[in-house]
Amino acid sequence: MSEQGAIDADFDDAELSYEERVADALEGVRTEPVPGSLAIDLVTRQLLFVRSKVADTLAEYYEQEGFDLATYGPHPWLPVSVDDAAYECYYVNDLSLDSLDEIHKLNDYDFPQGRLAVVGVEQAWSGDEVDGL
Repeated sequence: MSEQGAIDADFDDAELSYEERVADALEGVRTEPVPGSLAIDLVTRQLLFVRSKVADTLAEYYEQEGFDLATYGPHPWLPVSVDDAAYECYYVNDLSLDSLDEIHKLNDYDFPQGRLAVVGVEQAWSGDEVDGL
């Protein structure tokens, strides 16, 4: 069997797989919430301020809090898995300059990662474009 280079190979053989093309397009794009960032609650469609990561997995969250975020409310029908991290968030509508001094008095909510859609505001000033997004 002779070896073929990209020039000798059929186009379909030389083309990147779909998974490879998606990985290339999303390289450097943040797909997980980080403290200090914004996210959208997929259930209420409201903007959230992500304050902190409170557990690396939902099992760890259950151990800490005694509450099962994986099976709570609509979570079984969302892209939520037991491997999701849990994040403490505030609804942006609840925040104001005056309330920041007493943020500890505001209602915070813990969310599994699968309920959060990342808002990559940092892309607005990074100059990077994401193909297809």
